[in-house]
Amino acid sequence: MDTLRALTARLDQASATLTTLSHTVTASDPAQAAFGVDALGRPGEVGRALHRQWAAATDHRSREARAAAGRLSAVAAAVREAADGYADSDRAAGLRLAGEA
Repeated sequence: MDTLRALTARLDQASATLTTLSHTVTASDPAQAAFGVDALGRPGEVGRALHRQWAAATDHRSREARAAAGRLSAVAAAVREAADGYADSDRAAGLRLAGEA
């Protein structure tokens, strides 16, 4: 059971890391000015288009990281439940072997 418990801890940590990443991936987005959105003419148009693409891409990565964190959390819960079931079975078998059940 210790191996399963260690696995759940690692899965929980990975989920927490992805959750943190999902919040920080867009927090460090460069300002619009970095893309030259204020430039006149075609350079400004290109800068605005680039900024929109950047914002959309980081938003998608954020949502993907959040979804992956949720899946990892669900896997951790399932492994934890399995470990608990194995532990209960081991206890019950031990009691039967000892003649106590």
